[in-house]
Amino acid sequence: MTFSPAEALLFVALVVTSGCVVMMYRKLKQFSHVGLTYRLALHDSAAALAEARDAVALLNDDSRALLADLSVKIHQAEDLVGRLERAGVPRSR
Repeated sequence: MTFSPAEALLFVALVVTSGCVVMMYRKLKQFSHVGLTYRLALHDSAAALAEARDAVALLNDDSRALLADLSVKIHQAEDLVGRLERAGVPRSR
């Protein structure tokens, strides 16, 4: 069986096309893996941001409670200083 030049050219084109298809398949597989890795990284980032948001909310609540407690203590201290001054006890510095 002999090949004509046109058949040889078509065979070479088929081999080159097959090689390109294999290379494209490998690239697509690599992109799929990169996409999966990117998706997992985004999921981890979203989870970390949710935890940070919860921590900030907890800190905010704790700060409000601390501020309220300090306000009460300051008011009590001011009342005590006022009573001491009315009683004639000198202020120490």
